[in-house]
Amino acid sequence: MKWKVTALIVSLGLLSGCGNSATETIYQHLEKAVELEEPFVSQQQSLQEAEEKEYQLYEKMIALGTEEMEELSNLSDQALESVSEREQLMESEKESVEQSKEEFDQIQSAISDLEREDLQDLVNQLEEEMNARYSSYGELYDHYIAAIEEDRKLFTIIKDEELTMDSLQEQIDQVNQQYDLVHEKKEVFNHHTQSYNKLKRSFYEEAELDVHYEE
Repeated sequence: MKWKVTALIVSLGLLSGCGNSATETIYQHLEKAVELEEPFVSQQQSLQEAEEKEYQLYEKMIALGTEEMEELSNLSDQALESVSEREQLMESEKESVEQSKEEFDQIQSAISDLEREDLQDLVNQLEEEMNARYSSYGELYDHYIAAIEEDRKLFTIIKDEELTMDSLQEQIDQVNQQYDLVHEKKEVFNHHTQSYNKLKRSFYEEAELDVHYEE
């Protein structure tokens, strides 16, 4: 599973035109919020690698017969360890997103100080979109943690000598259903992220900030 937070801004030059202290304050909070999400962004590769590792271990487990329980148990333990590592990564990500939201929320006090009403309206739209984004991340996180728990159940029962094919298939179905929900929530999160970045660019342009972009 992958999602992307795009850091659009590289640097800010001199404020010009209708730029004022409120504009600069909002800019600083917005970019600090991006910076605080860096752990969230940087850990996506680690999550993906762990998922791929677990899938490879699962393929090996399925290929083993019941007479090879020792090897099956060893592979299962490796997969369970990887599942726990992913859970820790998600907790770290969630913390960085929460810190980012706390920083972002500080723009509220500066909105009414903007000199132009159209800029106030634009920042209000920006705030609404970002709040929707944070909310969608919360749902994505909840479903991903639930999916992790289903993975944990799968890798635990797979080394049960009394496991039946029906029980195994039932748990596999549970795993797949949960990841379908994760995918749906990821799409919603990505949509809000893209919309937010477009609004943020519009605000910087309308406020006539000398901003350099990197996409």
